[in-house]
Amino acid sequence: MNPKRFHGLLPGIEGFYVPFVMDELSSKRVLTTELVYGNPIDKAASLDQETRNYVGNKLLELMLFELFAFRYMQIDPNWSNFLYNETTKLINLIDFRAARDYPKAFVDDYLRLILACPNHDRNAVTEMSRGLGFLTGEELQVMLDAHVEAEFILGLPFSKPGGYDFHSTNVTQSNLNLGAAMLKHRSAPPPDEAYSLYQKLSWCYSGLCQAAGYCNM
Repeated sequence: MNPKRFHGLLPGIEGFYVPFVMDELSSKRVLTTELVYGNPIDKAASLDQETRNYVGNKLLELMLFELFAFRYMQIDPNWSNFLYNETTKLINLIDFRAARDYPKAFVDDYLRLILACPNHDRNAVTEMSRGLGFLTGEELQVMLDAHVEAEFILGLPFSKPGGYDFHSTNVTQSNLNLGAAMLKHRSAPPPDEAYSLYQKLSWCYSGLCQAAGYCNM
């Protein structure tokens, strides 16, 4: 059961809480958990800058743990499933109906791809993208340029020591613009893992832009 699995994965990570499942009140169609309190995480935009930075850092931290440490990710994120409690400073995580595992080989290669992005290492990004199945090696130059630039944009939060100000650029909109070119010129579909991965990345970066958080990675 996904909630139980996440409950077991997150205790060692400060700032998050997954409510425990009440088996005696649950069934095949009904899941009953402990009641938790908080406001949807997109409401953090109305809080002070220090709090927005904290929430933004935790949101990005969670996504990195899910992908690179757990290799198990909640892939249908919704703002109302991430409840920030100002009193406890905890982000309560609910509703894990959609989650999936990622193969270790895919995660390891994707980490190498991400590490190449802050240095704008075009050759490394292209090579790793081909190895992952994002590119076939037969792309038109316009497709290759759009893909590499999109990966560079995803690597922006890791490009500078001391943190990244998501208020300074709209990462999601930039990638949407490049996405039009990739949809038009892609020669083959990406691997299955890519769809859920980039959906989660887009959601996370969109939330950080909306909250205008400053993330120190």
